[in-house]
Amino acid sequence: MKIINAEFIKGAVKAEQFPEIGVSEFAFFGRSNAGKSSLINMLVNRKNLVKTGSRPGMTREVNFFLVNRPASLNFNPKTKKFSGPAPKDMFVLTDLPGYGYAKLSGGMTLQIDKMLYEYCTNRPLLKTIFFLMDMRREPTETEKESIDFFHKLDIEVVIAGTKADKIGKNDQIKAKNAWGSFFNFDEELIIISSAAKKTGRDEILSLISKRI
Repeated sequence: MKIINAEFIKGAVKAEQFPEIGVSEFAFFGRSNAGKSSLINMLVNRKNLVKTGSRPGMTREVNFFLVNRPASLNFNPKTKKFSGPAPKDMFVLTDLPGYGYAKLSGGMTLQIDKMLYEYCTNRPLLKTIFFLMDMRREPTETEKESIDFFHKLDIEVVIAGTKADKIGKNDQIKAKNAWGSFFNFDEELIIISSAAKKTGRDEILSLISKRI
């Protein structure tokens, strides 16, 4: 898949604010320091489409990005319609708030949990959630429970191991195998990635292309 362009649509904190674009959607979720922003920027070949904060946990709303919109195709936010038919390779990437950032207040954590639930239950065109995990970390029951939650909602989950450049290739393979056993995942649903080296970009975009 070739990425022509990518643009920020809007950020939202509740279901009634979510945009109805009418194209396939792919979401990114993980711990606040897993590198979501960097991975999305790498996928769309943009350095600063998604802002990368100096502190983890900066994303506190659901952020929507439209990818591969032709210049001739306009979108009317009032009617929520495009000026013409959407091309086959146009889709939405969604950056979901991360979890595990201790400095968030209890009230903010509950608000984010509600926001995520509303998102997952109100996006009929959501195809896949990419669940990001730092390849240097061992998975915990928190990750397993999160993935089980998505599966119960009949949402496909693909694990993206991030920051793979921080460890050797043998350790990458060991981590991938261990994750496959821990989560009972097929190997094709675990992708080794590195935003710094652009590792995994082709695999993720190929997967997206097949699910649009």
